[in-house]
Amino acid sequence: MAWSGSCRMFAVPVIFSGLTNQNTAERPTNNTGNQNDSSTENEGAEKNAKENPTAVVTVVKVEVTKNGNTRAVCRVENGKDDQIIIAKNGVGKTLQDGLNKKFEIEYNVMKDGEAWFAIRAKQL
Repeated sequence: MAWSGSCRMFAVPVIFSGLTNQNTAERPTNNTGNQNDSSTENEGAEKNAKENPTAVVTVVKVEVTKNGNTRAVCRVENGKDDQIIIAKNGVGKTLQDGLNKKFEIEYNVMKDGEAWFAIRAKQL
């Protein structure tokens, strides 16, 4: 391709018309006139915290799966059977280093209804 002396061929003003130096990202405003918006947000945060159950467990056996997840078999305090707990990243590493140690975990029950997915783990 030869230089025609113009860059018009490469300019695409329709696509990039919104990319200016003006800050167009604004926080949406609530026009309801309600002054207690922050309390509503705090209630939502507290509700999310209450939705995830916690349990105190002792790690009995730890394995690393093919895809890099941690699969821990744990004895649940106040429970009769051992529980399978799946974890990723930092939580998984924490459980790997905690064989025969006690943890408080926050978890979600996985689709199969039997295994738990650990969200947070804190060594006790």
